[in-house]
Amino acid sequence: MVRDLVGNGKLFFIVIANKLSRSAPPTILSALIISGTFLCWSAAVCGQNKCLTSDEVKTIVAKINSPKPATPNKKLAGELLKLRAENQKAFLGALEENLKEDAFKKRIGLTKEKTTPLFCGILKEFGWPTANLVGKDGAAAAFYLLRNNAAFSLQVEMLPVMVAAVEKEEIAKPEFAALIDRIRVDAGVKQLFGTQASVSTGLLILFPIEGEARVDERRKQYGLPPLADQMRSMEATYHLPLVRAPVTMVNAYANSLKRSVEKSTAASALGMTPGDDDEVVRVETNLASVNVSVYSSKSRLYIGTLQKNDFRVFEDGQEESVSFFATTDLPFDLVLLIDVSGSTAKKLDLVRKSTKRFIEAARPADRLAIVTFSNTVKVISPLTADRALLRESVRKIESEGGSNVWDAVRFSLAQVVGPRSTQRRSAIVLMSDGVDNSLALYDSPRSRFRGSTISFADLLEAVRKSDTMVIPIYLDTEYDSRQSGFDVRMYENARRTLALLADESGGLYYKAKRIEDLNGVYEQVIDDLGKVYSLGYKPTNEKRDGSWRALKIQIPDHPELITRTRPGYYAN
Repeated sequence: MVRDLVGNGKLFFIVIANKLSRSAPPTILSALIISGTFLCWSAAVCGQNKCLTSDEVKTIVAKINSPKPATPNKKLAGELLKLRAENQKAFLGALEENLKEDAFKKRIGLTKEKTTPLFCGILKEFGWPTANLVGKDGAAAAFYLLRNNAAFSLQVEMLPVMVAAVEKEEIAKPEFAALIDRIRVDAGVKQLFGTQASVSTGLLILFPIEGEARVDERRKQYGLPPLADQMRSMEATYHLPLVRAPVTMVNAYANSLKRSVEKSTAASALGMTPGDDDEVVRVETNLASVNVSVYSSKSRLYIGTLQKNDFRVFEDGQEESVSFFATTDLPFDLVLLIDVSGSTAKKLDLVRKSTKRFIEAARPADRLAIVTFSNTVKVISPLTADRALLRESVRKIESEGGSNVWDAVRFSLAQVVGPRSTQRRSAIVLMSDGVDNSLALYDSPRSRFRGSTISFADLLEAVRKSDTMVIPIYLDTEYDSRQSGFDVRMYENARRTLALLADESGGLYYKAKRIEDLNGVYEQVIDDLGKVYSLGYKPTNEKRDGSWRALKIQIPDHPELITRTRPGYYAN
């Protein structure tokens, strides 16, 4: 799961280089304390691996604040540019080879081990490589190496230097913002600007952001584009879907380091308004609800009739008392969301027949809605229990052009699914190959369809905040599409996004090799929905502070049974 792979202070990060403007006036950063307090937060920073002494740092800062004419050093500039090129090649090579996580970390770690002492030697001999000394390209290469390829201890040591360099416009504010984020994330503190992400399990994972409601305000002050634009840029650059990490940051260093980093790099210390909106704690006693699917570990068939006392619910490791319980008989509101983009044009009759089969297979108490989508969304039938009306509406299913999968799921969550209720459950059954046109744009600008307006990251957040299960049925169209030149990675990304929608909502993930197989899959979906229990409890932690709460469901007296539920929820 995503939350097990991020926030441990050990993954390697990526940051997108933005087009920088040196014409913007610098922010006054003198509120940052330029003193030895930056340099001795912990033994990890001030131990044997320390590059610069406090006096050497002060000397470098003094040179930046009172610059003297410098003779351009072309040899040093060339060394910096070569070192940056080698590091970029190593990183992109590791991505292209699609290395496993441990191998990827090892490859990049070796690069850092090689780069840090070389860069340290340059700093000791020449001080900070300014534009006057090594030219603009050389200075940019120096900062790239510090931000991306230097050890954390050296980044911390160089903070006073970076502050002075920003004030003298030697370093652009967007680049400084990325360094601040990098240091905060490494110390287990939420980032301020949203520039840091990790690569893991075929996904870009954006680390948590402090006061995200105001992140664009902070980004604007530092010459960065809106966060949504950067997220799109990240996806297009690395050809991977991006998601947010709903986790509490974990510090790999001493707690004293975390507190010092948090204080010295806080929004207020950088001359910005702090994210007060994230610090408002609301105390309520709302019922937390969770749907649980139960299967046999051997045959995946439901065994027996369970009662409330059979279940144990844990939130963040704390056992909770179940106060609401509903058996598998509780009805569903089901939205059948059908991809009718160009790939289904020749098989519309089969799509209509399988839709009718889904209507017939649903339980009598379930309400159904039918929604189709291509580059637009069409409600064929709103939620209704009238089977005759549903069957009549099927004839309105038509095939169209592009495929905006994410917009369609968001629309169904917001406009079609009924309101939350303890009397009914809700699920979206999504039949699609998962290829949103946004995924196609990662690899090719040729498509005339621009893809969904919502990002996958924002869609996943909407799913996490909903009680609705998303149940994807992956319709395999890869072979046919590959004949038209579509990229293999696009389909890999599509399958990952569908599986993640299922995982984060507690739904199951199904596959259909052909449209002809949908009848059997639809029947299995309905059968599995008949194995879902609903539980509710009043959390011991009554703070409704928006934090992520991890869920775990156990049936201790029945070890042969497997439970599946959403991994957690936001306490809003």
